[in-house]
Amino acid sequence: MTGRGFDFIIVGAGSAGCALANRLSTDPSVSVALLEAGGADDREAIRIPRQYFSLWGTDIDWGYVSTPQAGTMNRVHPMPRGRVLGGTSSLNGMVYLRGARSDYDGWAALGCAGWDWDNVSHEFEALEQWLRPAILQPHNPLIAAMIEAAVQGGYQRNPSFDSGALDGAGWNKATIVDGERFNAHRAFIAPVRDRPNLRVLPDSRVLRLDVENATARGVVVQRSGAVETIAGSEIILCAGAFDSPRILMLSGIGPARQLARLGIAPIADLPVGENLIDHLLIGVVYNSLQPISELNAFSTEGCAFVRSAADRADCDIEISFAKEPHFAPAVDDGAPRYTIIPGITRPKSRGSVRLTGSDPDAPLAIDPNYFSHPDDMTAMVQAVRLSREIGAQAALDGWNAGEHFPGTSVSSDEEIANYVARDVSTWFHPVGTCRMGTGSDSVVAPTLRVHGIARLRVADASIMPDIVSVNTNAAATMIGWKAGALALA
Repeated sequence: MTGRGFDFIIVGAGSAGCALANRLSTDPSVSVALLEAGGADDREAIRIPRQYFSLWGTDIDWGYVSTPQAGTMNRVHPMPRGRVLGGTSSLNGMVYLRGARSDYDGWAALGCAGWDWDNVSHEFEALEQWLRPAILQPHNPLIAAMIEAAVQGGYQRNPSFDSGALDGAGWNKATIVDGERFNAHRAFIAPVRDRPNLRVLPDSRVLRLDVENATARGVVVQRSGAVETIAGSEIILCAGAFDSPRILMLSGIGPARQLARLGIAPIADLPVGENLIDHLLIGVVYNSLQPISELNAFSTEGCAFVRSAADRADCDIEISFAKEPHFAPAVDDGAPRYTIIPGITRPKSRGSVRLTGSDPDAPLAIDPNYFSHPDDMTAMVQAVRLSREIGAQAALDGWNAGEHFPGTSVSSDEEIANYVARDVSTWFHPVGTCRMGTGSDSVVAPTLRVHGIARLRVADASIMPDIVSVNTNAAATMIGWKAGALALA
């Protein structure tokens, strides 16, 4: 056991972990250790927004992949996750959207008291003082035309997605400051790194928890070529929707029968790893009549939120506007193209994350179970149709030289569904695998404490009982920030 330990040990220096470490360490009476399996976030491709795709599959990506997905023609989907200070906020698309009022009020209705919109909106306002998300200026003229096309297509102009009302088209915020990625480490940790009660430990991979008598005592860490145990009065997992359940299950906290089959002694029988939820999206690519400015290249500036059916109570489709060909087969012919990107944001399919062995290095079985619920494909087909309606508006007459992919010959529901199954992509938004709630289907309470284990919490995207209907980074950051108040209460 290393020394007297820390009051709080945070596992994972991603969006949630960095926000949490900042908030906890504002109290000078407590000591905080922030552990990260990866190293420094100082490479150029992290800093320059247009280079983020080049980071996927590198040493700062955990390199996760899904199991073959029956709903996508048995394809295996890469699942990039950041293994670096800042976590996935160091290699994501930098879109910042709080979500819908109905997302969080829905959590509260499921028994998660204190997580309704009126409560979490105050947390967003506070953390944004550090993260400084903003609409990119000046605007790319093509994106301005796409937003205008959406308005012409019948969608209202939404002046701010921050209000909790998503309907309509408008400019979204991004975590880009002065033209550079402003990841969670730069936003929340770099300005306070000199706090004497905060210790940041990069290159420190947590293998499992040290649990005794149903109480978390510390973490077993691999660092500097050795394995050691670091003691903590409270352990908070912020390792994300794949690694938080991995650490719990390797520690004996999870589905007891599954763990026993792998030779892991169960200490708490909880549905860890269940309830995996992810968004899906696909590209509708257009040839351009004119050259496309590289202003704000590879940054999503604008989007529209729509409903797949008129009688829906809330939006279930997000349509992003891109200046480049995206989420479609690559074509290296130099022709200018742009993409309207429909995605489903309230999927009904549920998957799982499971161990394949008791060794921390054994690969995870990540099964999103895409399109296992038929309503998801129905919504996706409608999302493609609505995107094409936007693409056909007069505002894009000066740009639209015709649909390049999938092409107008793909028109029936069956043809669109086939194209979706063949080419759909994860939106890289896994959540839900350590579900928050009060019933037997939950892993953590609304206080984020793990059921049946003292001095242990989870605070990251894995605790979402249902996925938010926007890009998930802002919500994950908010969870970490709110966890700081819960832990200090």
